[in-house]
Amino acid sequence: MKFLQNLILFSLFLLSSYALPHDHTTETSSDALEAPLDARAELQARGNDYPYKNSCSGVDRWNFFKCQCTSFVAWRINERLHKKFTNRYKGKAFGNANSWDNAARAAGLKVNKTPKVGSVAQSNKGSAGHVAWVTAVKGNKVTVEEFNWEHKKKYGTRTVAKTKFDNYIHF
Repeated sequence: MKFLQNLILFSLFLLSSYALPHDHTTETSSDALEAPLDARAELQARGNDYPYKNSCSGVDRWNFFKCQCTSFVAWRINERLHKKFTNRYKGKAFGNANSWDNAARAAGLKVNKTPKVGSVAQSNKGSAGHVAWVTAVKGNKVTVEEFNWEHKKKYGTRTVAKTKFDNYIHF
């Protein structure tokens, strides 16, 4: 029964992706985008507005498991950066969080040790790694929003040393 539910959800995901408008541009030219990322209000934390927070079973519309860190960050990338990010972004399989750094590099994204508001904090630690959304940077500290870190399948925020994460991915 669970398999059938997941198959139906995945089918709905595929159907909905064809119904959405497709933007094939890669660059946006705008004065607003020239402002420093730290000044762009839409990149700041707004609390738990994740659409699947009360429905954690199955696969989301970006092809990640709901209420996992990867799903939450995929949603943030789509909503805040207005990128059409999925688990197969630019033909690369992002999968578990511990493969996001290599997938990002293969997709031509900048991956470094420098956090910026609106970047993705990424760790290779543990069996699957972890990703989080950067909402603030101050000195050697970084504040992130995340899912499935301190509490299973739950939202949280924390401020830690920027070295707690292995990489920062810039979309």
